[in-house]
Amino acid sequence: MNNPDEAVRTHFSNPAATLFEREWLTYRKMVDNNYTFHREAYGELHRVLNDHAAQPFRFLDIACGDASMTATALKGTRIAHYHGIDLSQAALDLAKRGLAKLACPVVLERRDYVEALRDYTERVDVVWIGYSLHHLRASAKLELMREIRGVVGDGGVFMICEPASPDDEDRSGWLRRYELLNQPLWTALTPEEWDAVMTHVRAADFPETGSRWHALGREAGFSEVREVFVAPDDLHRMYCLRA
Repeated sequence: MNNPDEAVRTHFSNPAATLFEREWLTYRKMVDNNYTFHREAYGELHRVLNDHAAQPFRFLDIACGDASMTATALKGTRIAHYHGIDLSQAALDLAKRGLAKLACPVVLERRDYVEALRDYTERVDVVWIGYSLHHLRASAKLELMREIRGVVGDGGVFMICEPASPDDEDRSGWLRRYELLNQPLWTALTPEEWDAVMTHVRAADFPETGSRWHALGREAGFSEVREVFVAPDDLHRMYCLRA
């Protein structure tokens, strides 16, 4: 099927998948319209994988979701092994289909990523979290980043793209800016979908300032923290952390 909406409705036609289907379709509208600048972020991920990661590289995708954008970023790279972790089996089912074209072993694990990282014993060259780490509070972010520092070992790379604020902006200011900037522009969303997005953002998004993201990286044991991308609306920033 060429229509992604039709494909997901066919794949998740049972009543238990209704919530996932609704949220997934809203997410796909946001990604397909590039509302949160996924194309630029994943383009930068592709560049770093080719220019700065060990070759070939083992890749850990935390909170991988349907992995659609990650699969695009990995195209044309020398990936040797892919491991994705997500709590949603429905999302992992989609990821399995999308990652089938990779010319490397693919492992998909259904698990809470915080718990998974505590038990993780493999060494990888690159760890990626896209638009998910911000759901944790600062202390939990730091704990997870310390776990990831151990996973990448010396010479590894940790990449994140997450909500971020200028240093003089608090969470309330970021939330106000998010709503004021995005509501007039996200015209592909229905009013109900927009309300659902804002309900989620107000409840679960905890951005850090640019300085705080740098500090968290250093406290976690990374020797270098580089800001490699700032979204045009300055609501998200991307960082490359080296062990």
